[in-house]
Amino acid sequence: MKIRYNFIFIPLLIICAIAVWYIGFRKETQVAAKRLADRSLLDASEMDIIEITRGDETIRFEKTGLSDREVDIWLIVNPYEADTNPDSMAGIVDAILAVESEKDIAGVTDVQRAEYGLAEPYTRIRLMSSSGSILMDLSIGMENISSTARYAMFTDKPSNAFLIPVYQIWPFEITADDLRDARALVFDTEVLTAIQISSVQGEINLVNDDGTWMIRGPERFAASPARLALFFDHIKRLEAVEFLPENANDPELDKKSTQVTFEAVDGTRSILTLHDEDYQRGIFASSSSQPTPFIVEAYIYDRLALDPAIFFHVQLFDFPPDEIERLYVREPGSSNLEIQRLDGVHGRWEILKPEDRAGTFNDGFQAFIDSLYDLTPEYRINPPERMGAYGIEPVYYLKVEVFRGEEMEKVEFKLGSRDSNGNFYATQDGLSYFTIAGELVDRFVSAVAILKGIDQ
Repeated sequence: MKIRYNFIFIPLLIICAIAVWYIGFRKETQVAAKRLADRSLLDASEMDIIEITRGDETIRFEKTGLSDREVDIWLIVNPYEADTNPDSMAGIVDAILAVESEKDIAGVTDVQRAEYGLAEPYTRIRLMSSSGSILMDLSIGMENISSTARYAMFTDKPSNAFLIPVYQIWPFEITADDLRDARALVFDTEVLTAIQISSVQGEINLVNDDGTWMIRGPERFAASPARLALFFDHIKRLEAVEFLPENANDPELDKKSTQVTFEAVDGTRSILTLHDEDYQRGIFASSSSQPTPFIVEAYIYDRLALDPAIFFHVQLFDFPPDEIERLYVREPGSSNLEIQRLDGVHGRWEILKPEDRAGTFNDGFQAFIDSLYDLTPEYRINPPERMGAYGIEPVYYLKVEVFRGEEMEKVEFKLGSRDSNGNFYATQDGLSYFTIAGELVDRFVSAVAILKGIDQ
């Protein structure tokens, strides 16, 4: 029977001894630790709220999740609501975790706390969990005599003070603007359905038509993907160089020069407004992504005071030549050209019209296709004021119809007469008009003539 009791009692005794040792060791480690995070037994993963008070201003940050880079996302919720710069905010968190004590002062009295500036501390750092429990509450007071450190204490342990080197406190001498996301406008291009750009040069409206951005208005034409991507890049890289208070009354804010509005699938809008310019400070601006006005560098004016012409799509065909199945060149007063790709033969074509040239040829086809793809618009022009002004309606100079793929999707354009510079007027849809360089058209016409047997 004794053996049985000893079998139970001895292990319990060992466990109790280990627990007493661990608690004592942890207390010793806690007291001896130089890092304040270790002294307060701080678990950084539980830190969801940070409050930094300096004087009368309190900055409050709340963690909202993880970014694509697996970096914590923090939101400023006081003195205003705004996103933070992830890198700058990560630096603040690291600085908090790295703070160390330099010298401990035990048995601090009320008089000493007043002398140390801890009775009414100018700086206070509070760390909390999302449930509201306080993980660390640190008060920071005055500098010591040598100005190399400042007095500090945990607010819940007022009788124990310590010194913190001043260089470890400098990161907390900040304002909310120092950690604010400086991007002028935050948006996701993948969910945009419409764009409106209003400037001194006019208004541009673009609509996302099943993945293709189109200029919307009296003229409707495809926007250049490359130019639109550059436009998005300019906006995404635009950052505030100076933040203004919410109640800013600078006279530059009274004027509006350019406004960009992005509309998303869910109906929400992201708006950037550029106001007047101070030639020494920059352009005054406001946006839906920033809670207060701000200033950006003046270079953006050259990139946002826009004209619809800069979005003009400079490519008649946005698919490779290998996808062409059939092609027609219609020429009033002369025989038409019709060719089609030979089934299963890469790079081989046959001529269907003119009929007296029926057969399979390889010479001249590649030059013809190359000259076709060289026909890129040079300048966008206004629609004709009267029929026949550009030599396209009612009778065109050339009409080119390209059929693509198994579904025979058609892309066509018409060429008209020459302008005063020797270039040809053209249109792709009867809504947008442009010119094509004369030498490119002449090269294409020569390639057509070779296949038609006119110029051998």
